[in-house]
Amino acid sequence: MKTTQNTHFIDKVVDALKKTSIELEEIQVKAALGKAEAQDKYEELKKKFNLYIHDNELRVKKGKEKADEIHAKFDELRVQLALGKAETTEKFNEQKKQLLQSLHDLEVKIKTNEKFKRMYAIALIEIEQFKIGLEILEEKLNLGNSDTKVSFEKGKKQFKQFVDDFKSKYTKKEETKWEHFQGEISEAFTHLKQAFVKKA
Repeated sequence: MKTTQNTHFIDKVVDALKKTSIELEEIQVKAALGKAEAQDKYEELKKKFNLYIHDNELRVKKGKEKADEIHAKFDELRVQLALGKAETTEKFNEQKKQLLQSLHDLEVKIKTNEKFKRMYAIALIEIEQFKIGLEILEEKLNLGNSDTKVSFEKGKKQFKQFVDDFKSKYTKKEETKWEHFQGEISEAFTHLKQAFVKKA
């Protein structure tokens, strides 16, 4: 029974990882179109992530144990996501800084609560996708640079290989060590980030 649950969960994680790669490519394409499109994509990204946070907050509330500290962090993050449109690069940078701090605080609360470690595995994918999306848009808004396609195809191929290896590895395991699992997800996003975000 536990192996079946783990297999279903791993399939869910793998699907989320594949979806992330596609969505980040879409963000990259929008950012390449120009600053106005990048600003619009930023607002769309905030709304989508706000919806994800809202849905997860409802799931946490429905759980047997209420985690007031985590609810407070969800609320803080939702306030940041609901801030007005970032009309200037300075406003974008200010909002990004506040969002990243709120995300960090939420991640710490989830990671340090044993009851939420499994939830964190999926949340980590959404959080990392959001962070990389912010960096892609920041690069366009701050530098006007859209030539990130060069390394993307190689990074995308490496990420696909990681996802395949990951699925194979965790589908075979009877018991998943969540600490290692989270570390591997973080490593995968480091590679994906390098494929999308070109540092000057």
